[in-house]
Amino acid sequence: MRFSDNSPVQSGSVEFRSLADGSRYASRIAGDGSFTLTNLDGDVGCPPGDYEVVVVQIVLTEDLAAETHQHGRTVPRRYADYYTSGLRATNPEDSDTLLTITLDPSDE
Repeated sequence: MRFSDNSPVQSGSVEFRSLADGSRYASRIAGDGSFTLTNLDGDVGCPPGDYEVVVVQIVLTEDLAAETHQHGRTVPRRYADYYTSGLRATNPEDSDTLLTITLDPSDE
């Protein structure tokens, strides 16, 4: 998971929703921007197909000093809703292919 300037999204979660059947696959986002999708039962993987994607980041900073914030750049709110995210991904038949999701930070 990256921003358009190639910096990683360092926190939050990502969810893929199948356009074919509505099934969902989700993951937390690691500090390096990586994620591993699992189904609702916690099984790792995401079947081939086309997906809508949302990225949710909840940042609680009110009780923390600025230097202790480790969430990285803030994900624009529009990415947290299927109606406004505009993100789509295709997981090809080749299950070894890494998926990259790129976010435009201009809505920050």
